[in-house]
Amino acid sequence: MQPLYGIAWNVALAVIPAVAAYLLAAGIEHYSMPSKGITWLIWLPLAFVWFVFLPNTCYLLTEWRHFLFDPYFTTWRMNTDNNSVARLIVARQCLFFLVYSGIGVLCYTLSIRPIERLLRSTRFHPALLAVPFFFLTSLGVYMGLIRRLNSWDIVNQPQLVWSVTVHAMTTPLLLQVISVFAVLLWLLYEIVDIWVDGVAQRIGVGKAKRSASVRRRAKR
Repeated sequence: MQPLYGIAWNVALAVIPAVAAYLLAAGIEHYSMPSKGITWLIWLPLAFVWFVFLPNTCYLLTEWRHFLFDPYFTTWRMNTDNNSVARLIVARQCLFFLVYSGIGVLCYTLSIRPIERLLRSTRFHPALLAVPFFFLTSLGVYMGLIRRLNSWDIVNQPQLVWSVTVHAMTTPLLLQVISVFAVLLWLLYEIVDIWVDGVAQRIGVGKAKRSASVRRRAKR
């Protein structure tokens, strides 16, 4: 089990690209205007931060490996047959990992949605970038999970990052695994994106109904 500070640190790393995405989209939409003499190029550093920290969101999905394989958790699961306390503890553990990974999935989706909307506003179809985008995201998860690299290593240790990338691209089995995971990440985003749209629409309808109700009461 990770210590509390480790969990908080991983969540903070996952939140960074979501915040960066909204700042980036809002900045380009509202402040990068020719009339104001502001070019979109000033947002490149923020775009870089968004992109290199994005795999931290998907990384939280892999935390289930602790629940599945760590001796601490497997011991509790082995004692659930006739032990109600053990069953309760395992249920709490499942709930924790569900929430933990769910935060990662939500941050992952919220990190992409503003950028996708921004690209569509420029009449550029985001699907044209989907294959390399999700592949690089999957590659980033591999670097963090297996090679234990951090997002900032792309600046601190660029040669190491490059060598890991070349190794992944030239190892057929590893390349296949990363590619399959990239497809899963793509599907996951599309599914959760639809869900977020549904929630947003439901909230919007609820607000509209409440506003209409307030107006009707005000007219009475």
